Amino acid sequence: MKKIGYIFLLALVALIGTGCEQTGSSTSGSSTSATTNTGDDASDFVENETWSSTINIIWNGTDVTITGSADGVTVTNDKGYVTVTSTVKNIEYAVSGEGTGPLNIYSDYKFKLSLNGLTLACADGPAINNQCSKTCYVVLGSTNTLTDGSTYASADEDRKAAFFSEGQLCFSGSGTLNITGNYKHALASDDYIRLCEGTGTINLIAKASDGIHTNDGVIINDGVLIINAVGEGIQCDTSSVVITGGETTITSTGDKGILAYGNIEISGGTTYVQSYSKCLKTTSNLIVSAGSVTAICSGSSSNSNTPEGIEAKGTITISGGYVYAQASDDAINSGGDLTVSGGYVMAYSTGNDGLDANGNMYIQGGTVYAISASSPEVALDANTEKGYKLYVQGGTIIAIGGLESGASLSQTCYSATASKNTWYALSGGSEDFVFKTPNSLSTTTMVLTTSGTTALQSGVTVSGGTAILNNYAYAGASAAGGSAVTLSAYSGNNGNQPGGTQPGGGNPGGGNPGGGPGGRGGGW
Repeated sequence: MKKIGYIFLLALVALIGTGCEQTGSSTSGSSTSATTNTGDDASDFVENETWSSTINIIWNGTDVTITGSADGVTVTNDKGYVTVTSTVKNIEYAVSGEGTGPLNIYSDYKFKLSLNGLTLACADGPAINNQCSKTCYVVLGSTNTLTDGSTYASADEDRKAAFFSEGQLCFSGSGTLNITGNYKHALASDDYIRLCEGTGTINLIAKASDGIHTNDGVIINDGVLIINAVGEGIQCDTSSVVITGGETTITSTGDKGILAYGNIEISGGTTYVQSYSKCLKTTSNLIVSAGSVTAICSGSSSNSNTPEGIEAKGTITISGGYVYAQASDDAINSGGDLTVSGGYVMAYSTGNDGLDANGNMYIQGGTVYAISASSPEVALDANTEKGYKLYVQGGTIIAIGGLESGASLSQTCYSATASKNTWYALSGGSEDFVFKTPNSLSTTTMVLTTSGTTALQSGVTVSGGTAILNNYAYAGASAAGGSAVTLSAYSGNNGNQPGGTQPGGGNPGGGNPGGGPGGRGGGW
């Protein structure tokens, strides 16, 4: 039985029962951010279940040793092809050894599958074929390897991955699972897949299609997930991809790294995606509240391909964390409003806009570093053609390529000339921001704004701190030396532009008293 709309139920559980949501508020001239949930559901955790019987299945080539029994459970072996049929609850299957597979499971109830050093290679179907529509708790022990055949024998049931499940798969255990999918996907469920707290390493190679393919959602709470795929790294057909922790690395030589037909919600962990067309794409909304996201799109623009680092057909809301996106088309693109209220965001486009909103764009806080190609492209682009606008309401902005014409600016903005392959130190915000320009920089107009008295040093030497944003910036670093950059009052045909010029350090408008940011000079 499918859990249609499961993620939406999880959102409600998180809202009323766990206190793990991230919410935004709506004010005049701003958008409302959506709620981020952790996907908490006690029934997903194997430790909350009890198991009355354990059946051990050990392969040795085509020979299989089966020990343990339970009324209502039948286990048969036909030259290494093992079939489990169960009509009872609370059964654990502990599988190990090396054989030619597959393991076929038909169960009326949820069960525990312990992988304890299992190597299965099936020549004409999945290595593990789970036709149970209930939860399968997969507990990883030792190192396990699954491989399917490049062609499948005909069957009257759905099978489309080296490890396939009709029901949800909930992973835990500190071991390793290696899966190679030769026929279609490496790992697939017609329900949802979850990596729970304490999950070890899952390494997926998809030679024909997707690394992970699900109908009803993907939830990553923990673990090391490595995916190499010729199709999508992760595809979720009807619901959301939720990432709250762990280390996820995806390399796709096909179209997309992560594709969700629901939200993509990231509130923790480290996510690195490299793909040809879209690194992260959702037909709904993208929400980032914490964690680290790196999206590097390797494709080039053509009539049939628009390579973008991050694309949401709905809205994009970033309230925290570290987000880096690089592409030859738009680095970050939203079909609706785009809001940044916290965190660090870098959007680097070599051929189009840095940040592009097809609705309004709201920069309310955090640090935004955006780079566009040469004019007419801009670093921050809202859809003014359809009556939308860029609102700069707070935070720190470095926009190499300029701002969308007609922007509403609540903070004073300044212009400077950017030099390629140069380290800069920007002061005036909640903390100094040290950043580097790319070697391939083709545009030179830089627009800056901070919440305080803005000052910029060029050619600084950086020490300490933590590298962020694909090594184009540092958090908590010290910058020394360099020279003060002259900042001019920005005039970009914008509405609501405050007047004035930047004080201090040789900038127009006079000196900065008291040795403040404008007069730091070699003290950086």
